Amino acid sequence: MYGRRIPPAEPPCKTCRVELLEENEETAAVYMLTRRQVLTAGPGEPVDISIPAIKIVMDLYGVRDQKRCLNRVRRLFHHFRERKE
Repeated sequence: MYGRRIPPAEPPCKTCRVELLEENEETAAVYMLTRRQVLTAGPGEPVDISIPAIKIVMDLYGVRDQKRCLNRVRRLFHHFRERKE
């Protein structure tokens, strides 16, 4: 957030937390628990996040709109994967 400012700025502290909108909390919780559960191809390169892992966590958390949550978790995964490359 601060890095995209013009001019770029440093965050006010190293331990600052982003406050999520209520509508994003469920997706964030599922993502945080499943982000390392990946499918790999070739020499261990992650290609996608594990849908069964996401489904299990959504069931455990009682997520009602699971299709929406699944799509949002997958978008998050691919967003952060692209940033690493």
